[in-house]
Amino acid sequence: PGDATVMVRGRGKVPMADLRVGDELLVAALAKDGVWKLHFDPLIAFLHYAPKTEGEVLRIKHELGHLEITASHLVFVKKKIGDAICRSESIAALRAKEVSVGDRLLAVWVDGSLVSSEILGIQRANKSGFFAPLSRCGSLLVDGTVVSCYAIPDDIAETSGFEQMARCLGTANLQSACHAMLLPVRATHSMMLPTTNLLGSAVAPGVKEETFHPYAWVCYLLAANLLTA
Repeated sequence: PGDATVMVRGRGKVPMADLRVGDELLVAALAKDGVWKLHFDPLIAFLHYAPKTEGEVLRIKHELGHLEITASHLVFVKKKIGDAICRSESIAALRAKEVSVGDRLLAVWVDGSLVSSEILGIQRANKSGFFAPLSRCGSLLVDGTVVSCYAIPDDIAETSGFEQMARCLGTANLQSACHAMLLPVRATHSMMLPTTNLLGSAVAPGVKEETFHPYAWVCYLLAANLLTA
């Protein structure tokens, strides 16, 4: 939602509604050594930009804070199995609606390290303003909690085709699959090409109506048709 906050280099804590393409966001990504690390990454585009839209979010309270996020958005989770928590390396990318009390999210500790934080409760709330900023690494920190830049709508996630694909990929690789699909957008940004074409930023200055990134919209249409065929 629009009042969720992100840390921006040189601007501090900024509401989602006030982010701008080009801002350097504090993000968390899995390094080659298998450890999640913080760094700053540029905001290269908005996949969804709806400053006036109202709708429902999940308010997930955990030990180190809370996260408000749409039910279809991906979060990084250690699932609780019975009375035990999965091993530290078993972090899955799941839609927010699939997490439960007792699971653990990745969050920032007071010393700046990333730790798992147990979910204490989940509620629903109505909020205004919906945004999906895309960082170069495909993740970001929202109110101190690590989340993906990607969401999987119900009309795709609930198809048998997607369920079969998810079983083949495994939840640990779902984030990687989404990130790979957006490679052309990242490549366009890296080459510093104009952002007025199909692969560029979805949002021009002053836009106030709901907007979807054109490339992301094409990916959605293709997935919706292929997975429901």
